[in-house]
Amino acid sequence: MKKIKILSTKKLSKDLKCLFDDLKFDLHHDDFISIQLLRLNLPNHNGSWIFTSKNAVEAVFSNNQNIDNFFNKIYCVGKNTKELLIKKGQKITKMTQNSSTLADFILKKAKNEKFIFCRSNIKNEEFSDFFNKKNIELKELVAYNNIARPIKYNQIFDAILFYSPSGIKSYLINNSLNNSYCVCIGKTTSKYAHKYSNKVLSCNVPTIENVIHKTIKLFEND
Repeated sequence: MKKIKILSTKKLSKDLKCLFDDLKFDLHHDDFISIQLLRLNLPNHNGSWIFTSKNAVEAVFSNNQNIDNFFNKIYCVGKNTKELLIKKGQKITKMTQNSSTLADFILKKAKNEKFIFCRSNIKNEEFSDFFNKKNIELKELVAYNNIARPIKYNQIFDAILFYSPSGIKSYLINNSLNNSYCVCIGKTTSKYAHKYSNKVLSCNVPTIENVIHKTIKLFEND
């Protein structure tokens, strides 16, 4: 039986790799993005903070000591981001599954607050523009760099697993999507993938595990 070829654009842990049946799937995985945490001097801010990734949390807390009581309110995106913030001793005011849902919540419930958004060097234009259009004060603090690792693969995959728009960009530097399914972690990534493919699937809850489960389900009848 011909195996189903899968590429994950993020290296998977042993436990995650084991979710794929070796007899059915030919799994390849590589980091198409490397992360560089930046040294930060946090500004004094008595307003609210936004974290949309674990990388931003790691950058802030790895460079700044004794900041347990530094943050007033924290809004975040994703279960993993929330869990890491809690591990760092923080209380979360609101968590949503994606940035657009968080923006909508802030507009309805917190539009008079002032925000600092800890992000990567790659700007989420849609998220930032939302605050500007709604006249909500937002300052952006670059906490880490997303650096492309454009690895070349000389084969065609049945499905490619993507976790960010920057991962898609990095993959496309040396490769094409051909007729592969693009299985994406969430709305922002799938929206970007739709620019290059009409075979895009997105997870309702953005976790790596859900990307894998959606991929396995896609081929369950093959």
